[in-house]
Amino acid sequence: MIVPLRAYLLFTATCSSARAFYNPCSPSSPSTFLNMSTTSPSTNLTQAKQLISKAISIGAPAYNAGDINKCATVYQDTAKQITSLGIPSALQLDLLAEIDNETSNDNAKAWALRRIFDSIVDYTLPLTPSPEPPISSVTLEPFTQTQLPNEPLGVMDNVMGGNSRGSWISKANTFFGETSLANNGGFASLRWRFSQKQNWSYAKGIYIKGLHHSKPMEHTFRIILKDDNCERVRLANYKVVFANPDQVQDQPPLIPFTEFDQMEQM
Repeated sequence: MIVPLRAYLLFTATCSSARAFYNPCSPSSPSTFLNMSTTSPSTNLTQAKQLISKAISIGAPAYNAGDINKCATVYQDTAKQITSLGIPSALQLDLLAEIDNETSNDNAKAWALRRIFDSIVDYTLPLTPSPEPPISSVTLEPFTQTQLPNEPLGVMDNVMGGNSRGSWISKANTFFGETSLANNGGFASLRWRFSQKQNWSYAKGIYIKGLHHSKPMEHTFRIILKDDNCERVRLANYKVVFANPDQVQDQPPLIPFTEFDQMEQM
């Protein structure tokens, strides 16, 4: 894979409320790596998304026609149906809270449930460690000072009104982030911009050392890459979301380049 001039690497930690540490120069020298692979969506999650699509196909036209009560009722009934269908725990809690919320009017109820529905439909299962044995025949090649001569840029969700925090500690070469979903936020990130073209055609992927997160079963990370094609398309990138529920410290995740297979727009 060749990442041309002006590309950058974005490291993002997202979750409901958690802390994450990232040290790319962790002193340990692991002999094996966790091969990350795509998890097939569960039948229940697929069913939940189908029920949401059906509800929106009924509720949205009703809302637009002025029948807000019908829209809210359809959304409420659907929300009750999907609470046990394998949706992410944070979204499930939001859904249950809104189902039990008796103080909101029909308009507020319809919009609140629609926002949660959209989040569920957009949810993609993260890469997780493959059940296959850890990879041992991989050469560790860290980024050099020539490749990344400058300090990374911290980008937090306050650019969107969020409350998440994060900072890069230069002397320790460590990033600390604390995420929160308050005010529609939920990410703390680092951004590196390469000063020259990178030829990664010989490489298998990107490994991540030194990840520590406070909620391994909920916390997800993502790597975002941009190349010249992305620079020509507004808000375009290649993105991979991953998690490491087992939190194996001496086996860092290896994200295969084959997973960066589709350009997306934010």
